[in-house]
Formats: sequence, C-alpha cells, structure tokens
Amino acid sequence: MTTALSSLVDLKHRFRTSRARIHKILKRKPLWACQPGVLQIDTTNRRCPLNCVFCNPQHNFIDSSGDLPLSTIEHVASELKRNGIFINYARPWMNTDPTVENRLPEICAILKKHLGCRIDLFTNGVLFKKRHMLVDENVDDIRFTISAANADLYNEVHGRPLFSEAVKTINWVKNNKLRHHRMWVNFILFEKNAHDLHNWQEMFADFKQDIRVLHYGEDRLTSSNVAQGSEDLLSTYRKGLINKLIAQERPCTCFENMAISYNGKFMQCCDISYEHNWGHVEEIDIQEAINKRLDVGLNHEGCKGCVQKNPHWKELFEEHVWS
Repeated sequence: MTTALSSLVDLKHRFRTSRARIHKILKRKPLWACQPGVLQIDTTNRRCPLNCVFCNPQHNFIDSSGDLPLSTIEHVASELKRNGIFINYARPWMNTDPTVENRLPEICAILKKHLGCRIDLFTNGVLFKKRHMLVDENVDDIRFTISAANADLYNEVHGRPLFSEAVKTINWVKNNKLRHHRMWVNFILFEKNAHDLHNWQEMFADFKQDIRVLHYGEDRLTSSNVAQGSEDLLSTYRKGLINKLIAQERPCTCFENMAISYNGKFMQCCDISYEHNWGHVEEIDIQEAINKRLDVGLNHEGCKGCVQKNPHWKELFEEHVWS
C-alpha cells in the first residue's frame, strides 16, 4: 500500500521530468540550451543562523541585506509564464536559509500559482520554531543539510552548536510531513568532514541521502584544520561530479538555474557575487536577457576560475547554442 501511494504521489514529478526529456527530443537540444529549467530566488538576504565553513556566499559576497518585494517575485513568475518558459523546479532561497523568510508560505503560493512547478527547500533545520514552514502544502521537496554525525564536528563545520536542533527538526518533519512531501539529508563532503561520512550514512539511514562534494575549492575554506587521509574519497567524489556533468551533457552545475538576487537582479550564476548580473528583472526583457546569457555562455567574467565546469562545455555550447 505504501509503495503504491508513493508512486501516485510522485507521479507529478515524473511527468515534469518527462516534459524536460520531451523538450530535448522536440527541440533536438537539452533544456538548458534553450532556457533555464530552475528558478532560484534570493527572497531575503537576512543572515543565516549558521556560519558554515564551506558556504560560498557567507564568506565572499554578502555585505548588505534586504527583502525582495512580493510584487517582484510575482512579476518574474508571471513573465516566465507569459513567455512559455517551462520551470521544472523553483527554489525560494539562495544565499540564506528559507526559514528566516517569514513570507515563505506566501512566496510558495505565488510560484505554484504561476508556474505549477515543484518547490524545493534546502534548509539547515536549526530554527525549530520555524519548522511548520517546511511542511507547507505548496512545498514538494525538503532537503536538510547536516554535514556531520556528531555535535563537536557539526560545530566545527557549521559554525554553531546547533546539531541537536537540526536533528530535532528533521525528525519532527519526518513525522508531520504531508503525503506528497519528499525528504533528503545532504552531506557537503570536503576535507574537514570526509572521515565522518560513514557515521553520517548510518545515522541518517532512514532518509534519502545526497552526498555533494564541495565544489568551490579549498581556497574558499576558512578553517585550516582539515582531516587527513581522505584524499582518495574526495578525489572519487570530485571526479564523480565532473563525470556526471559530462554524462548529462550539462556545461556546469548551475547554468540551468535562473538566479534572482534579493535586490531583483537576474544573476549570471547563483554561486558568484551580485555584481555579475543582467539587470533588474522589472527593467529588462527577461526572454532577451536569457538569450544574451546563452550567447555568452561560460565566457562570462563571473565564470572565470570556476572549478565546477564540464571540461567540454565549449563543445556543448557550439553544438546546441552557438551553431
């Protein structure tokens, strides 16, 4: 009974995934080569409650704060719909935790109304008092990032002694989620915590697991106290990241995303500073900006030095976009 119910609940996701594949067949090119398939919105830039050593924005380019007006979010969603742009996933967060956004239920409702897409939340889960936001009816996927299996290492990796709060929240969500909700626990793998991966896998064995190797590069880390003896494990996962991009014919891990900053800018990438953008979404033609971004590809200034590119990205653009 449980298996049958899960299949029915997941049917909408499978249909949307199939639409992306059908698009590739009809257009004879992948979705990313025509338009973004993921909408990622920095609805607020309030500080995250954690201070993770691997967090790119926390240590590199968050130097101001603000909230993206609901009217701007509505504008983006309605313009995407008007232009017939198929968004598979929407993520109403980018450079902080979604639970610091008090308007989250309203934002999810706007995105669902205009785009009908799945809504992903990536959370650290440490704000237990905000836990009800995670099981909102318009949310589809809930992904917890907990990159340690004990309180001491968690404090070192995530910067705050809130391991028990995160575990308490994930267990509450597990017991109170709606039937259509899907849950994951993510592990950001890098030198400092690689030795703890096996313990983590055992601790969260009851959940779907997603192990993501840190792709920013060690020069971005703020801690010099890294675990030794994990070189082979890290090398395997880092090679796996690149091989996955090659197999899926994706230029990088982020190009398929349309990233909107908290101040309304259409960014080149969700992992680089706010200065690299295509203008304010209410002052530009969104379809025209998407086309310009495709024309530039990963030759953009903000993409230089990125370590998460497909080594064959130029060939992909020449085959699917620039020809």
